Amino acid sequence: MIILFGNQKGGCGKTTNCIQFANYLVEKGKEVLVLDLDFQRSLSDRRKEDIATYDNEPKYEVIQTDISNVAKIISDFTKVEQGNLLIDLPGKIDDDALGTILKAADIIICPFKYDKFTMDSTGFFIQVLQYLNVKAKIFFLPNNMRAAVRYETKEQVVDILKQVGFVTDEIPASVAMERINTLTISNECIDKVKNAYDYIIQEGAIK
Repeated sequence: MIILFGNQKGGCGKTTNCIQFANYLVEKGKEVLVLDLDFQRSLSDRRKEDIATYDNEPKYEVIQTDISNVAKIISDFTKVEQGNLLIDLPGKIDDDALGTILKAADIIICPFKYDKFTMDSTGFFIQVLQYLNVKAKIFFLPNNMRAAVRYETKEQVVDILKQVGFVTDEIPASVAMERINTLTISNECIDKVKNAYDYIIQEGAIK
């Protein structure tokens, strides 16, 4: 299964949730391969740092690659027909080469916040998906939500997003989610992401 993490807005939790979802899946005994397509290489750089820092053996591979190589990787992966390919997309999604990746996806996970700037970027991301006639299941993941903040347009936004895809439970802001690594997921983080991630696994039929 091909699972993408994307949004036009940087800082919405795309890479963080790609890492945590990969960790969560392997904890559940599922096969995972991660591709880092983000130009900043945050995910693959983090993996290198984690290997140098911790004694834990990696439970999945992280591959840093360019968009030009992805079509072949996806083709090879689909021929095997097992496991889950997680792809951390670039923040800039109007690259023509990304069309092939978006159309090949089974699931697209779009972390977002309810502030205006993030919602504008999320709206643009949705427009791109609709323009390309993407058939993947889309999951909108409210991320880094602060309990003390009142989001006045939340109900209206959720209603709109549900017309396009699924809206998961919120992932609350926490220190634990800022101290993640690519080798393991803490029990505290599992408590924060469990409801949202289990919903994606169930509705997305991830095996």
